[in-house]
Amino acid sequence: MFSIKGFLSIMLACTCAAACNQTENKDKQATETATSTNTTQNALPVNNNTAPSTNLQDIWVLDSINNKAPDSNYFAHGTPVFDLNLEKKTVSGHTGCNGLNGKIQVKDEKLIFDSLVVSKEVCKDKGFEKKLLKAFNSGVTYKILNDKLYMNIGPGTVYIFRRIRR
Repeated sequence: MFSIKGFLSIMLACTCAAACNQTENKDKQATETATSTNTTQNALPVNNNTAPSTNLQDIWVLDSINNKAPDSNYFAHGTPVFDLNLEKKTVSGHTGCNGLNGKIQVKDEKLIFDSLVVSKEVCKDKGFEKKLLKAFNSGVTYKILNDKLYMNIGPGTVYIFRRIRR
């Protein structure tokens, strides 16, 4: 025979599970909406409410490349992560293989990296780091949508980073 406490515990667990599922569905719908707004493979998502550049100041970890999760085996030192500090105008972090430090400027919807210092380990990342650094040296267009940073790295390549709060 069930007790009231047992019944309430089961109801609470079911309610929590349903709420988590709704949150996941909303996140999935937001990602699908952002993806469907791209008219070309390398286009950044359309965001009619462009966030101010101060929203860039945070820690960002690679979430996907062209909406596909990257193979973690590509990265010798974990998933690439960058700390963008607009107050100090600096960038730091690692590419998944090599450490990176330098200066950053924001002009409109473009990130301009300068004085980048990168350690020199040999990487087995299938070209991720090379493509990223090449784009950083020429400037990267970006958008922020739903706490995700979309960086247009080159033709047909969008690196998507998710925000990690400080």
